[in-house]
Amino acid sequence: MPIFPDTPTKLLRTMAAQPVTAEDESAWAQFVELYEPVIRAFAAMEGVPASDIDDVVQDVFARILRIMRRDGYDRSRGRFRTYLRTIIRRVLIDRFRRQAADRAQMQEPLNEDEMAIGDMYSPIAASLPPDAAAAFEEKWNMAQYKALLEHVFTHTAISEQSRAIYRAHVLEDGDVNEVAHRFGVTPEVVRQVKSRINRMIAALVKRLD
Repeated sequence: MPIFPDTPTKLLRTMAAQPVTAEDESAWAQFVELYEPVIRAFAAMEGVPASDIDDVVQDVFARILRIMRRDGYDRSRGRFRTYLRTIIRRVLIDRFRRQAADRAQMQEPLNEDEMAIGDMYSPIAASLPPDAAAAFEEKWNMAQYKALLEHVFTHTAISEQSRAIYRAHVLEDGDVNEVAHRFGVTPEVVRQVKSRINRMIAALVKRLD
């Protein structure tokens, strides 16, 4: 599963610098460009309505910048991506708390989707149990993969047929022979499409790094 590279230490230190300079602003823009698609994809996978995703993204970035300005960046505390996931989880927990409080005031019970989110992000479970932590990590990696794939689909000269073949074979786990028959191509073409797009994703990871 392709994932984004570690966030460059220099970028994080520049973001934390005071006072704010033109270089700091550029570093922040680079950081947003790197992570916004991932946060959006992750929020969508967690069931956040499309109308609320902008608010989630803004809340995550606001918290990151506030903490970076206040505490700076200390690499010894661990990988920044792990820290970022913690911030995102806290944002979702706070969002669920607000929703639950609003529903309580209106005397409306939570629906099944909201109860599921509450189970995953319950404030009682401040430290995720191993199974939940693994599920969270898997969703995070999938969100990163989807963000990278979307970038390849929208910023490269991939044909619509190649996109459809990749979706059918890779995203929908379609059998190579069945996909080839559906699109009127050979199984080798299906494999080539998969290999080409995966190489483009890998090249994007390398360029970001």
